[in-house]
Amino acid sequence: MTSTLSRRVNSIIMALLLAAIVWSVATSEANPSREALYPETLPIEIVNIPDGLTVYQRSATIVRLRIRAPQANWDQLTSRSFRILADLQGYNVGLQQVPLKFQIADPQVTVISSEPSAIGIRLEQVKSRTLDVHSYVLDGVPLGFTSRTPVVNPAQVTVSGAGILVDQLAEVAADVFLRGAKTPVEREVTLVARDAQGNTVQGVTIAPATATVDVQIEQRVGYKDVSIKAILKGAPAPGFWVSNIVVTPSAVTVVGSADVLEKIAGFVETNQVDVTGATADVTKRVALSLPESVSGLNNEGATVQVSITPILGGQTVPRRVVVQGLRRGLAASTSPAQVDVILSGPLPILQNLSPDDVQVVVDASGLGPGTFQLKPRVPVVPDALRVGSIVPDSVQVVLTEVVSIIPSTPTVARTPTLPFSLPISSTLQTPTIRATVTATLRAPSTMTITATRATATTPSR
Repeated sequence: MTSTLSRRVNSIIMALLLAAIVWSVATSEANPSREALYPETLPIEIVNIPDGLTVYQRSATIVRLRIRAPQANWDQLTSRSFRILADLQGYNVGLQQVPLKFQIADPQVTVISSEPSAIGIRLEQVKSRTLDVHSYVLDGVPLGFTSRTPVVNPAQVTVSGAGILVDQLAEVAADVFLRGAKTPVEREVTLVARDAQGNTVQGVTIAPATATVDVQIEQRVGYKDVSIKAILKGAPAPGFWVSNIVVTPSAVTVVGSADVLEKIAGFVETNQVDVTGATADVTKRVALSLPESVSGLNNEGATVQVSITPILGGQTVPRRVVVQGLRRGLAASTSPAQVDVILSGPLPILQNLSPDDVQVVVDASGLGPGTFQLKPRVPVVPDALRVGSIVPDSVQVVLTEVVSIIPSTPTVARTPTLPFSLPISSTLQTPTIRATVTATLRAPSTMTITATRATATTPSR
């Protein structure tokens, strides 16, 4: 009995092993394993930096992995499935060779190899210094203006980083551009750490990282900034108006005695720009009209651009509805026969519309006999005009078949204007014939002629 039980247990174990083998083979065939380079490079993350130390140099920032995983798992991998770590716990100052560690979200993914497998990291002691902030204006003020020394807030900052870098620092700078400003400038700028040669030192931390720079800008005595006012002569053509005036430059710095400049009210005028009868934009370069003993720093004058725009209006025009696309053998009638087209646009074009300038059509393509409600449209209209609406917005179109009728020809009996006698004589030796001819006329062009032969007489020789 014991041997029988033992045989049964062995049979069960063998069956289970065989089932496991079959399942493993089936699974492997359905989802085969794949080994290859992962197509993306992955970033290296440095963790557990010891207190008081900082990374000064590192030999690599990315790594490429060769991995093995079932095909279905490969298809699910992204760069976020991996975390590549350089763990600095327990390391000290100096150059260290740190092996890489791999954390993978999918446990069925195995790292076969990596390039590199370790990175060189140089650790340095963290050092801090407090430095003054110096501000530099990197461009100049316009002619006729002057700027004062920039004021920086905060005046001092703390710079920290690897001691070897912090020891190189000579200053922290707040560079500012005025960009042609004629009024006081206040800007927030990013601070830059520099060494004694003026080179930027990277890899240090500045706290705070920005500063506010104030630069006072003032106008010199004998100079004055004034705007430029364009003076026009005449008026555009009827139906047009001046829609805009642009003066370039819009302002100018004038030079003169303080007394004369004081009398200038804040603007100077240009010489006249003639727009008489204009129907298009006018652009002219003109001189400035300045008081005596006053001149402009820009002696080239100003460019005046005058925009001439048609006056916009509206108009309603009645137009007959034309049916297009009629099938052969059909006739069409519309109700109403004409519609009102409401137009808007330049007044000169509206006032000179001809009947052919605006056409209204309905499309009967593919339609057979019957009554239809069709939407009219305006395929032809001058480009500058806009169709506001069509009243009514639909028309009734009745399509009917054309029946061909051949009219009967009436018979008209007319009293002939003839009878008449046609005497026929001959000097030849032929009989003399007399005949009476009667004619009956039937419309449109049929004539019946009846002739009777007279007695023939043969003349004697």
